[in-house]
Amino acid sequence: MKQRVQEELSDWLAEPPAGATVYLLGAGGCGVSTLGHLMLDLGLTVSGSDLKANAAVRQLQTRGADIREGHSPEHLAASRPSLVIYTSAIRRDNPALRRAEQLGVPLLRRAVVLAALLRNHRGVCVAGMHGKTSTTALLAYVLRELDAETGYAVGGEVPQWERAAQLPTGNGFFTVEADESDGTLCEFHPEQAIVLNVDEEHVDYFSNLEEVCAEFAVFADQTLGTVFYCADDPRLVELFARRPGAISYGVNPAAQYRVESLLSVGADSSFELWYGADRIGGFQLALFGAQHISNAAAAAAFLHHNGFEMEAVAAAMASFRGVGRRQQLLFGHRDIRVFDDYGHHPREIEATLSALRGLRTERVLAAFQPHRYTRTQHLLEDFATCFTGADQVWVTDVYSAGEQEIPEVNGARLASAVAKQGTLAAFSPTLSRLREQVCMVAQPGDVIVFFGAGDITQVAQQVAIDLAADSESAAKALSALLSPDSLVNTNEPMAKHTTLRVGGSADFFVEAASEADLAKVLKFCVARELPLLVLGRGSNLLVRDGGIRGVVVSLAHEAFARFEMREDRIFAGACVRLKTLANEARKAGLAGLEFLEGIPGSLGGALCMNAGAMGSMIFDVVESIRFIDRMGGIHTRPASEIESVYRSCPLLKGNIALSAVLRGEPSSDKEVAERMREFSEKRIASQPGARSAGCIFKNPEICPAGRLVDELGLKGERVGDAMVSEAHGNFIINGGNATATDMLELIEMIQERAWAERGVRLQTEVQIVGE
Repeated sequence: MKQRVQEELSDWLAEPPAGATVYLLGAGGCGVSTLGHLMLDLGLTVSGSDLKANAAVRQLQTRGADIREGHSPEHLAASRPSLVIYTSAIRRDNPALRRAEQLGVPLLRRAVVLAALLRNHRGVCVAGMHGKTSTTALLAYVLRELDAETGYAVGGEVPQWERAAQLPTGNGFFTVEADESDGTLCEFHPEQAIVLNVDEEHVDYFSNLEEVCAEFAVFADQTLGTVFYCADDPRLVELFARRPGAISYGVNPAAQYRVESLLSVGADSSFELWYGADRIGGFQLALFGAQHISNAAAAAAFLHHNGFEMEAVAAAMASFRGVGRRQQLLFGHRDIRVFDDYGHHPREIEATLSALRGLRTERVLAAFQPHRYTRTQHLLEDFATCFTGADQVWVTDVYSAGEQEIPEVNGARLASAVAKQGTLAAFSPTLSRLREQVCMVAQPGDVIVFFGAGDITQVAQQVAIDLAADSESAAKALSALLSPDSLVNTNEPMAKHTTLRVGGSADFFVEAASEADLAKVLKFCVARELPLLVLGRGSNLLVRDGGIRGVVVSLAHEAFARFEMREDRIFAGACVRLKTLANEARKAGLAGLEFLEGIPGSLGGALCMNAGAMGSMIFDVVESIRFIDRMGGIHTRPASEIESVYRSCPLLKGNIALSAVLRGEPSSDKEVAERMREFSEKRIASQPGARSAGCIFKNPEICPAGRLVDELGLKGERVGDAMVSEAHGNFIINGGNATATDMLELIEMIQERAWAERGVRLQTEVQIVGE
């Protein structure tokens, strides 16, 4: 029966009915939000709810999903969903879930839908108790670098991507993280699978380890092709060593894909992979610790077995920067470092502490928030002994994750158990108290790591900010790397660097004076795992009021504004204003660039966004571009090899444009000037002169966004000092004292009206960044 239902769902997802809507209950959860992106990729209308908005919800909203705060039965009913997707964390008495039951709407768990979707593609499942998010992300990242048709669904944030899920195109692999925690692993029937480990975990669902192993055995039986398993896990060896077609990997000498020469130096790792007597490659990772090496070996074994060229695999693997909350460096310079880690099982904690010990640190300080009463109770003895790699430990109270409290199971008891093992440990009754305790004890040379799957991550972020208050030392270190002509500031107000004139401050602001200095900034950010945002002229940018963590690097220096004409070709740096390009082309009698006259900003930003106006786009006139990657390498690529779509150039999502060659068509300067005059008059008549970020929304298919806003009667609408322009409905202007919050509330109001009254999901064109 279950098989037939899943096959019917697969058929429905292969060709969804026109106008079908999917409702997501718990849309902000990592699993449900990734599925939301896949549903949007299918062309389905997506709505949903969560108790509060987070970054995952905002990503879905940006793509047009109607996600609301609070599980409102009225919102669900108004959405008229074809099906409702929920997670095991949603209680059966949830009001929206109950309304769906009353309406007779099909209710499906997240894993059931993902498994059905996987049936329609070349599915690859990554499973295991520990490390599956990191491994899925690494494998998907390498596949994406080598095969543009690949798809993926990762249950965590991948900072190098805009979103953690994307459907494959063509015949590309579809790599997904398959969760075993609620018994849904058996829903999956992949083409191939990677199994990392098994452990005594999820004791709220499984009675014992034998039940866990049975779940994985059934999963392997349902895998149509090869199962890759870790030969370093004795239980997996027992399960799969005699299985026909199963392939092993690991440091175990008996592994078919054997890891040798593994080495961790600082925050980097390297290893060799051998297949029998043949060395198939050497691999470098920007990640540290034995677990990351094992994960990378699994991915490399899969890719080698499937015919990928190992040099290309190694090159792609070296540029992977990891997954959010998996040994994620939040703050660090040579004196002190703060890590945020999702680990909430003794085996995970022990492995991470062992890896951190390899960072040549004076002390390792650990803070732990136990996750679930059942897990804490069942694994209390293991938790007591897993912190021996730490010099000092703080334990908070238990994060319930919706479970009922169990008497005598609490953080104080666990802290006492840790202390009895000889590790300095203390109970921290509140998260605010934990923040104070850690900051009070921290000293130069420390590594501080926060463990837990609950809200302890907020304390990790706060402590990183507290320590960053002394970030002048990091600014000095960066300044020392650069030439005297480059500028380095801390706590730089971003409002003065954007045309909209709103937003908070950046931790670090750098104006690089040369390509060489820019390369040094990029390497500095990679080495310290600092987030990076590239700024041109600051148009088409809305910075949130909380400012920007990490480094903002500006290309406003004259070194990036070089300009040269050669016959019908224009050689221009990324900082050259678009208006300048249009005027210089006019003087040279070159046609085709007139549309640039009215677009604010510079060439670099225009290339990144494939900016356009008056029916033309920048890549219509680009012949080639030079760009720098995040490791400082400079490349040139012809436009014919660069994918460009409406308001996007995927190549420049992870790379930075330095310059471009543009071509024009010979014409008389008089004819070009006349077209420019016509464009200019049209722009002046229809666009505001006040502070703005240009067009706020992408044009939907039915009509231009500005016309839609006008038809909705929203011109002149305002929130605070942010106002919809009377001249053009797709512009929001700053009346003088607007905040980013004003802007965002006005944007959201317009989106809600467009959906409610016209059924149109407006997507933002302006880039929204910051905290």
